[in-house]
Amino acid sequence: MTDTSHPYGDGGGQGQSGSGDPGHGQDGRAPYGYDEVPPTSEPSADPFGSAPAAPSPAFGSAPAAPIPAPAFGSAPEARTSGAPADSAAPPTSASSAAPAPWGAAPAPAPWDASAAPAPWASSAPSAPAAPAGTPGTQPLSASQLGSVLGRLGIGNPLLTFAGGALAYVVALGAALVVILSAVLAMFTLDTGDLAGGAPDPTGGSASPSGGDGWRVIVGLVGIPFQLVSLATFGSYDVELNLGFLGSATMGWRGLPLLITVAMVTTAFVGARFAQRRWGSGRWGSNGVLGAFLWSGISGLAVAIFAVIATRVTAFAVEDASVGMSISMHAAGVDMFVGTWALIGLPLFLGHAAGMEKPAWWPLVADLAAAPRLALVHALAFAVPVGALLAVGGAIALALEGEASSVLTLLLALPHWGLSGLALLPGLGMLSVPVHVNLQGSVEELGLERTNEFLWFFDLPWYGWIPLVLIALLMPAVVALLWNRDREIVTGNVLALVASWLALPLAYAACSVVLLALVWTSMEAQMGMLGSIVVNGGLALWMPVVAFFLGVLVEVLARFGAPFVDRFVPGLLVNWFRRSARARRAAGARGPGATPPGQAPASPSFPGA
Repeated sequence: MTDTSHPYGDGGGQGQSGSGDPGHGQDGRAPYGYDEVPPTSEPSADPFGSAPAAPSPAFGSAPAAPIPAPAFGSAPEARTSGAPADSAAPPTSASSAAPAPWGAAPAPAPWDASAAPAPWASSAPSAPAAPAGTPGTQPLSASQLGSVLGRLGIGNPLLTFAGGALAYVVALGAALVVILSAVLAMFTLDTGDLAGGAPDPTGGSASPSGGDGWRVIVGLVGIPFQLVSLATFGSYDVELNLGFLGSATMGWRGLPLLITVAMVTTAFVGARFAQRRWGSGRWGSNGVLGAFLWSGISGLAVAIFAVIATRVTAFAVEDASVGMSISMHAAGVDMFVGTWALIGLPLFLGHAAGMEKPAWWPLVADLAAAPRLALVHALAFAVPVGALLAVGGAIALALEGEASSVLTLLLALPHWGLSGLALLPGLGMLSVPVHVNLQGSVEELGLERTNEFLWFFDLPWYGWIPLVLIALLMPAVVALLWNRDREIVTGNVLALVASWLALPLAYAACSVVLLALVWTSMEAQMGMLGSIVVNGGLALWMPVVAFFLGVLVEVLARFGAPFVDRFVPGLLVNWFRRSARARRAAGARGPGATPPGQAPASPSFPGA
């Protein structure tokens, strides 16, 4: 083989001087540590680091000793002249001989030095990526941010905000109904000339005029806002300054329940309707986290607006000539927190009620249904008893010649109707009285100190007899409701515990809410005359009694209702668990659904 056996000639081989590698001919020595004369042309370096071919014996020199081939994968030899091997001259006609056997591998593709990194920089570590939020990084787009929030269950808040605003508007409408009923009831009273104004000692009229007239008008316009604040656990405070005679303050705390019920019901029903109608569309798509977040923000916004509106529309009159001033408003921290809770909590519960239930829902379904049964129990008892008391009381007043009083009470029904009904469930427990407390400087005012308990048998006979009968019958009736189409998942400890504790806990919790709703108090500080405090409400041990009442209903539903359930028409009891039956029917139509009446299997809870 001649030295022209390399197809691309010398190509700046490894034995050239100036390569910078002392082991490759820089000092005139043999390139591989032997004393033979280097050939005139060296073969091109093999890409795998194999040894070049031995020089041809055509030059008459002694044959070179065999050159051991370096191991596969050894480091490639340094290029000479700083130029890549691919930059060698193209092959000539003399280089058509076949290459050596160890050089049989095809030559690599031409290498572009401008496109590929340098060999000595190929093992250098790459620069670390810039952290998010640093200059030069791209922020999340609106669609990407919406996708991230959607995966977290945070969707469109507009419907929730609209529900909170609508609840407050409906509460203002209910306040107008209360005001109208009060005006109509006053016209039925024998109060003299209501339109002429109160007499003035100076011979004029006490009707407001002059510069304070606009304040009176603002105060009259703001009465609905004051009543709504009073219905959200606010206190209506009156501050009276009589100049040298001193000052007096009075506070009234009592919920006009028609306004409270209208606000809470609108928020709950509106949120549930929006969740069921648009829960998975563009206008909804809120999960539990989104419902909690937007409901809280909506309630907070309504509470801030209510405080500002209530304070701006306060009734204030000042007479500088005699040093007298009066201010009346219901703005305060108590009504702010109450408005936030009475708007935000029903909104969240409405969203939760309208969401699609997860597979494990039958395990805790009784915890959600128990408060509804407690509410049904209270209404089913209070409405017939209240109606009997109203009819009996009207007949008694008519027989006593007080027919006009019956009309007055009827027109004022929005004021006292729901409050009176709310007291009856406590009396229906037969061991919870109404507690009335009168204390303070009552002797100076000619009053008697009072700390009394009014029991059910203190009512007229036409009231307490049906009250006792209905109170004894009602637990059996609601037990039939609780038993029909009930799901109890057997073999699961969580489901069994929840099924036993649902009713007792719900009855106790609802009784605590009822205590807060019916509590009424009045406090007056009258300077030198002393002070007086009047409190009224149900006895504080009502939650304990309600807990055991829930236990009684649960026992009757488990061990008594199944024997008579077959004789009860479905029209009377099927409405209570209608949504549960709809979920089971929808699951039965799907693949792998369980038969009606059985709980669907849950992979998260064994035995479900």
